[in-house]
Amino acid sequence: MPDMGSVMAKLDASTSAAIEQADEDEEEVGEIGVEPRDIELVMTQAEVYKGKAVKALKAHNGDIVSAIMELTT
Repeated sequence: MPDMGSVMAKLDASTSAAIEQADEDEEEVGEIGVEPRDIELVMTQAEVYKGKAVKALKAHNGDIVSAIMELTT
């Protein structure tokens, strides 16, 4: 049977990693040059946070389909 302390340490480490990833996903990204409705569409279709949607849209010069494809493959 595993030691309860080591199990708790592993849980704490995985929780910390998940929180760091969520913070990274939600980081502020300048939205200038990107349409709010396009951001919402990419967020919905790719199931990502706003920051990732904006980055993908900017990387693909506002091309919604390419942004979604990048985030879902």
